[in-house]
Amino acid sequence: MDPCSPNHHPALGDRATSNLDTAETVVVAALRCWVAPIMHPQGHHPAWQAVFQLAGVAEDASTEFNLLMAILAHSAQRMLEVRCCHCPSLGADEIAMLELVGSLQEGNTLGALSVLSDWLPPATIGPALLAAKRFSEAMSAAGLRVTASVGGEEAWSAVPQGARLH
Repeated sequence: MDPCSPNHHPALGDRATSNLDTAETVVVAALRCWVAPIMHPQGHHPAWQAVFQLAGVAEDASTEFNLLMAILAHSAQRMLEVRCCHCPSLGADEIAMLELVGSLQEGNTLGALSVLSDWLPPATIGPALLAAKRFSEAMSAAGLRVTASVGGEEAWSAVPQGARLH
């Protein structure tokens, strides 16, 4: 059986895509559609740009999202877990992408840097952060806000709990 059959169900502990809100669905759908031709080049795949058009997100969001994804595709330090378009649950890096967007929309640059530093070498974090920030702003302008810590875990933070900064 194909591990991503449209008939399979989320594993115990996985976050189901059916529980995503509109903003989260837009981000995950665009991410999966962008990655699909890389994962399965021989197949027919939905256009990731259409996700933003259907959601009423400005075209510049597509440009910034594409830039972010190109940086990830060319510079990621490890294989990112992005599932196929019809998978009923989220992969860890899809949750991290939601965390990235949510953190930036909330003004939490440290949270965004934490996500990006897990994926990218230091030299590429700056350009990726700028693209992610612009993408997140375009999503906000369209009324699509993602809440950070969507995975049910504590917010990503570069500051250990209980630490004091003064």
